[in-house]
Amino acid sequence: AAEIALAWVRQQPGVTSTIIGAKNPEQLQSNLHSTELILSADELKRIDEISALPKEYPGWMVEFQGKDRKDGM
Repeated sequence: AAEIALAWVRQQPGVTSTIIGAKNPEQLQSNLHSTELILSADELKRIDEISALPKEYPGWMVEFQGKDRKDGM
């Protein structure tokens, strides 16, 4: 899971470096291995979807109230 998370972070626009941490040599090897992992566009999109934070108030309320107007046009 950490390898995927690090690969995802590395592939984000604007990210120029990734700081890793490890408690033991095995974790270090796993983290370093993540540099070889390239996620597809579909994988990146899916991770973005499942990790998206819920919209906070009032953003979700504005969107909710404007939905009827948008659908009626």
